[in-house]
Amino acid sequence: MTKVEARYEFTAPFSDSWLAAIEALHGVYGMQAVKLTPKMDGLIILYDASRLKLTDVENRLQRCGLPVRFVAD
Repeated sequence: MTKVEARYEFTAPFSDSWLAAIEALHGVYGMQAVKLTPKMDGLIILYDASRLKLTDVENRLQRCGLPVRFVAD
């Protein structure tokens, strides 16, 4: 198992209506953790790179309707 952390920032102010979508991400095969950043301006996602690619994570975020963009470290 290769754990990878990916950071995303919201492109719109946080909305409580996104909570169900964020919760649904916890059930995605290969995603280990989904956390809001301390300032609630983005997400930190820990995923298993042997099961998912970064594009898979991004596609899932888009399908959930979350307005995010990848933040390169």
